Amino acid sequence: MKEEKTKKRRLLYYLVLVISVCLLTAATVLTVYFVTGDKAGSLDNDPPGQVVTPPDGDKDPDKDKDPDDDKPTNGGAESFCDPVAYSAASVYNEIYTDSYNFSTRHEGVDFAAEEGAKVAAIADGTVTSISLNENTGNIITVDHGDGLVGIYRFVDPTSTLKVGAKVTKGECIATVSAACGPEKLDGTHLHLELEMKGKKVDPASYLDIKYQEK
Repeated sequence: MKEEKTKKRRLLYYLVLVISVCLLTAATVLTVYFVTGDKAGSLDNDPPGQVVTPPDGDKDPDKDKDPDDDKPTNGGAESFCDPVAYSAASVYNEIYTDSYNFSTRHEGVDFAAEEGAKVAAIADGTVTSISLNENTGNIITVDHGDGLVGIYRFVDPTSTLKVGAKVTKGECIATVSAACGPEKLDGTHLHLELEMKGKKVDPASYLDIKYQEK
C-alpha cells in the first residue's frame, strides 16, 4: 500500500514537471515571437544598407538651383546693342555725390558721349512715353517686351518719334543732349536705366559694358 502511494507521488511530480517545462517553453516561444515580430513590422527601422528617398515634394527647391537662374534674360546677346558710341560707362547702382552736393544712389549707367551723338534703341520695342523737361532732362521710355523697360535720359528725341511708335534694335530714336539737374556737372552723356517687371536691373546683364567708377 505504501509503495503504491509512493508511485502516485512520483507520477504527480513528473506530471507537474512536464507541465512546467511546457509552460516555460511556450512562454519563451511567445516572447521571441513578439520581440522579433515587432522589429520586423516597425516602420522606424529601415533594412540595412537601404537608402530612403523622400518624395519629390520634400526635395529642397534651392538644392539643385543654378545661380544663373536669377539673372534677367530677354533673349540672347544678339537681341541687344549699345545705345550710343561712348568713351566710358559709369558703374551701375553706386552712391556718389551729385551736382547739388547730395549723396545719391545712381541706379543707371551714364555713357559718356559727345553732344549730338545718335542714341539707338537697345532692342526692339514700343515707345511708351516721351517727357520733355529742361530741368531734369528729356526722357524716352521704351517697352522692350518680356517685362523689360528702357529709360533713356538727357536726349533730344527725333522729330518723328511718337508715343506708341514701334522701334527696332539699333534704330536712332534721339541724340545726346547736355546733362542737367543733379548730373549737369558729370559732362555730356546718355543716362540709361533698365527695369525688369518694375525693378531696376543692371544694364550689363544685357549689354557688353566695361564699367568705370563715376
